[in-house]
Amino acid sequence: MIHRSGWFLGALSLACACSAQWKPQPWPVLKHYDAAHLQEIALPLGGIGTGTVSLGGRGELRDWEVMNYPAKRFNTTQFPNDAPFFAIYTKEKDKPSQTLGLLGPIYDNEYLSANGRGCDNHGIPRFKNASFDAAYPFGQAHLDDPEMPVSVTVKGFNPFIPGDTDNSSLPIAVLSYEVKNLTDHPVEVAVCGSIRNFVGCDGNPPTLDWRGPEGASTNRNEYKVSDRLRGIYFYSDGVPKTDAAWGTMALTTEEKEGVSFRTAADVNKWNKGLLSFWDDFSADGVLVEKYDQFKQKEKDPMASLAVKKSIAPHATESFTFFLTWNFPNRYAWGMNFA
Repeated sequence: MIHRSGWFLGALSLACACSAQWKPQPWPVLKHYDAAHLQEIALPLGGIGTGTVSLGGRGELRDWEVMNYPAKRFNTTQFPNDAPFFAIYTKEKDKPSQTLGLLGPIYDNEYLSANGRGCDNHGIPRFKNASFDAAYPFGQAHLDDPEMPVSVTVKGFNPFIPGDTDNSSLPIAVLSYEVKNLTDHPVEVAVCGSIRNFVGCDGNPPTLDWRGPEGASTNRNEYKVSDRLRGIYFYSDGVPKTDAAWGTMALTTEEKEGVSFRTAADVNKWNKGLLSFWDDFSADGVLVEKYDQFKQKEKDPMASLAVKKSIAPHATESFTFFLTWNFPNRYAWGMNFA
């Protein structure tokens, strides 16, 4: 039952947030940011007192603070190219397919660092243009590229109802990718989220606390299906259950058709499984599960969840994902209960 708690918490959070399948509506905009002013934008997503993950100005996920510890800039991994990210696959009839990270362009200063990469997911191909619209708790990152047949709006929010503490305190971030077909013919489109199982890693520096980047231990990913949801359940068999960084997460969708997944990726010293995922997703937008082959190779395996649809000419389709978490051991900051 301990392992299943996070999954049911995710389902409960979703049920509270919406009674029918959720579709994004037009949102208010209080502030617009152009392409030159996106690098430091981070809109926190997560209910009151539950911790947050932030939606960045270029569509990236950043500042993972879900494990009872403040952790600005924490990207969940020691290898920046496999920090959590979403990607998109497109295929027009009689044309080669294309795959890009759902991310805006890199700034010039982000090429200047000790190892040549100054931002997360530095090596992933990106959209050429980006902007951001904000009106808390709503954030919208707009992505387009002259070589892509689609444009994308990344819409992120958490349930927030003034005066309703319970329904404003759900550990959930809703991420919806609105994809518009810019062509005169149908386009096959798949959107995929990939996250390493970082249970046990709370953002503490490793020199101060074992729960820093080396905290994951015997972590496991499992694909689950319920009446309402399907997706990846993240848990750990190795992190002590009394620790503040112990808990569970889920990446889910309400879609019933076109869903594919991987609960692990092939591992090598060069790319930590990122290339294994990228080649699989780029082939046809459908993931192939290889858990039995890869499951024992990493303490923090990377899982991916994809949804594929056909979008009619000049139509828009939404690909919505729910990120939920449950880290119940809240201790005073600075106290080590490992």
